[in-house]
Amino acid sequence: MADPALTEPDLWAALSDRERRDLLAAALLAELEGAPGVTGTRTEVGPVDRPYDYTAVAETDVGDLRTPLWSHVRATIFVDPSVHPANRKQLAPGPEVARAAERLRTRLAVPFALEPRGLTVTLAPEPGVQRTWVAERARFRDRTAVSREDVVAKAGEVDVRDLLAHFYTGPSLRLVAPDGTAFLLPAASEEEGRLVSLCERCGRWSEGPAAGCPGCGGPAEVVRAVRPSRR
Repeated sequence: MADPALTEPDLWAALSDRERRDLLAAALLAELEGAPGVTGTRTEVGPVDRPYDYTAVAETDVGDLRTPLWSHVRATIFVDPSVHPANRKQLAPGPEVARAAERLRTRLAVPFALEPRGLTVTLAPEPGVQRTWVAERARFRDRTAVSREDVVAKAGEVDVRDLLAHFYTGPSLRLVAPDGTAFLLPAASEEEGRLVSLCERCGRWSEGPAAGCPGCGGPAEVVRAVRPSRR
């Protein structure tokens, strides 16, 4: 049974930072029970200005796997008594541990194959998408290459620029066509957090972007609750 401190703000606030990280690591290990190759878990802190940008780490027989666990924004609000209790519980670390474990499980046993064209890795980063990486060293052709292919099962009528932006993971670019037409290809992270809205009048939080507070009707500020993943 999960520790109640993972969902109760007052119990969480009474713990030291070390106790919180140990509790998160233990909960993550329990969620990953039976997962292949896992030898342990730990919780890493964020930078000096955002120490509660926690990262979940699965220690395996071949190295460490990391994924975002919680954010400094959520951690700060979770222990803030001025925020409505119901909204604070929505930001509890307990559900985030389960989500982090689910993401890690998808990366713990990704099959690979050594083929004539090189080493091939195939995985499903999201439903309906198959991603293939190929690392090739062809001595006969004197060619060394690493390629990535994303195959989308049902793209429908999606604009190709939006489709590219969805899978692009490099820095932001200004793309220019031969006729001079330009558009922005924004930088993107592989794992984006959810948006939450904060009412500037009553301090209540709600999931998702909102122009106004559903409770009092006051203006709301929209922020991203989870930081992008580390590269």
